Amino acid sequence: MMSSPVSSSASRQWSLVLLCAVQSCERFAFLAMLPMFVPYAQDRQALPTPTALMVLAVVQALSYLGGLPGGWLTDRRLGVRLATTLGALLLALSYAALALDRALPFWPALGLMVVGHSLFRPGLHVLIARAMGDDEQARERGFLWHYLAANIGYSAGALYGEWAHAARGWATLFGGAAMASLLSAGLLRLSLSHLQSHGSDADGTHPPSAAASRHGNMAAVWLLCSVAVVFWLTAQQAGSSLAVFAAVNTEQQITLLSHSLRLGPGVLASLHGLMVIALLPAFLYLHGRSHSRSSSTAGMLVWGYVATAAAFALMTGASLRGGDAGRVSSAWLIGSYALLSLAEVLLAPLGVSLVTRLAPRHRAAQSVGLWFAGSAVGNGLAAVLGLCWDRWPHHSYFAALAAVSLAAAVPLLSRRRHLDWLTALTVSAASSTTVEKEAQTENPATNAGLDPIAVAAQPPYCTRMLLVALPILLSGSLMANTALPLPVRGVSAIVCGLAVLLCGPYLISYTLVAWARRN
Repeated sequence: MMSSPVSSSASRQWSLVLLCAVQSCERFAFLAMLPMFVPYAQDRQALPTPTALMVLAVVQALSYLGGLPGGWLTDRRLGVRLATTLGALLLALSYAALALDRALPFWPALGLMVVGHSLFRPGLHVLIARAMGDDEQARERGFLWHYLAANIGYSAGALYGEWAHAARGWATLFGGAAMASLLSAGLLRLSLSHLQSHGSDADGTHPPSAAASRHGNMAAVWLLCSVAVVFWLTAQQAGSSLAVFAAVNTEQQITLLSHSLRLGPGVLASLHGLMVIALLPAFLYLHGRSHSRSSSTAGMLVWGYVATAAAFALMTGASLRGGDAGRVSSAWLIGSYALLSLAEVLLAPLGVSLVTRLAPRHRAAQSVGLWFAGSAVGNGLAAVLGLCWDRWPHHSYFAALAAVSLAAAVPLLSRRRHLDWLTALTVSAASSTTVEKEAQTENPATNAGLDPIAVAAQPPYCTRMLLVALPILLSGSLMANTALPLPVRGVSAIVCGLAVLLCGPYLISYTLVAWARRN
């Protein structure tokens, strides 16, 4: 007996509410621990500050990189339900060990934390994707709600961690994190039972569509995950270069309606998270009212990188106005945070939504793990780039970030039609409609008997290669020009290296698509 569309929609919404609550609880636990980890390691483990900072960085990096083996185990061995539940329980055990302080040694507890995140994060995103079904707009709204829940958990967890440590001590702080993780595991089991009762196959192992695989879905996933490195690189600047600029180069006083307000570095830094939380409901409202969007998901990702470039272009102007030692109005930084918040709303939830859409079903968790592995790479590049903050003029630093953001938009822009076509092809395969009918709908040129891959391959090969080679040639020529100042040559070297890093996956994906077309 088939369920009605109304009951199916209500079932999806209830499933999404439960999964968003799971995500919010997990983020609450993690953010309660994260800001207090270094003081805890100093106080209870007698670790020096540099060692504690390094341990924290390694734990975060391994938690994101672990999504690759964790996704493989989820897809090939454990299944989504078991892997996600096991990840939540391991996280609860790690926090409980830190709370009790003697139940489990410090280092094994950190290992459990890494393994827990490696299993939990990919599995939860796959569950959200499958709970929302094959409707592309419903899936995007699901990930937007999920991202809003994650940010609410972030904010609440950070507030709880600071209060619990100051008022109750370490046991209360980590005990609360453990209870939040256990609550997430309980809500997860409830959501899985609900999904199973309504016929959602959370552990399905259906083979991928032959047509989708033939036309390079995994190549598209690799392309999306490669350019996502730039998103994670720029997102890290909110807590690094922009925070330093707010403390040293920004006026702390602002006049609003004849009242003078002091905006310290902490207040300015918190604006980014608050703007993201404020923008997400507005974007959800507009997304829900837009039944016939003129912009594709890939197109919105391009606009996300353009907004990122505009944010750092604004900071370049602020640096030129105030110099490296002067102070500028806080309006410059507020405007930059607003653009970065808009970019994050466009890139983070919609990017992972598109990855889950394009990924073959038997590689869904691995693809999500690959997306989050880009975070570790981006964070590493942010750390390396941060070493140049005191060596370069500030305007050169921000200009390099703006150029890198625009470079990330180039492969997405050139492949946008192909990504849209692959998305339509995957949707048609999932809904059991014919590939030919969907291709004619999305690409009218196929009515004339043209190969859809050939249609999606626009612009022509020579133009595409020129677009790819242009940032490499320009930055490389500036790097090789010995007449230029050393900071300018250094920025050009960074831009050239990142251009090669970004263009390489694009060339590989194009080669794979061309090979698939011939075969």
